[in-house]
Amino acid sequence: MTKYTVGLLVLCMVLLGAVLPAAAQPEDEVVILAGEDEKPITDARVIPDTFDIGVNGYSFFVIRTSAAGFSAAERARIVDTRVVHILSYADVREHQVRVEAIRGKPTIYVDDVRLITVYPNDAEAAGAASSWDLANSWAASTACCLQNYAPLANLPEAVAATTVE
Repeated sequence: MTKYTVGLLVLCMVLLGAVLPAAAQPEDEVVILAGEDEKPITDARVIPDTFDIGVNGYSFFVIRTSAAGFSAAERARIVDTRVVHILSYADVREHQVRVEAIRGKPTIYVDDVRLITVYPNDAEAAGAASSWDLANSWAASTACCLQNYAPLANLPEAVAATTVE
């Protein structure tokens, strides 16, 4: 690697570290756009009622409601940002997608990245029996589809675990 390439990689890692601080929920959790002061800008002129979350035409799940002070549009934009991060940096093998309780609410993680917290109003809007049932359904569809698009998921385990020096 040239000095320029190494310098560029170091700069990207420093910038990424400043933009994506880790929170202390589960240890080593990556939190992207999680606070009231970090709400994404949404275009109020064109806001649909539902938001499909997915990649390349494959829908993982649909956000239908607002929650935790975020509109459905804001939640969708945050989750889209997290999906991009996950595809770029996370281990997205099927066993890495899981549901954990955060403040008593089911939250979907991919590797150490929080994808979305599922609330009772999400379950009601989707016609699910509970927010846990919906979270498990969303996690299963995410695990099934997401691994087809992440570069590291398509490599054999031994190759994906090695580091480039």
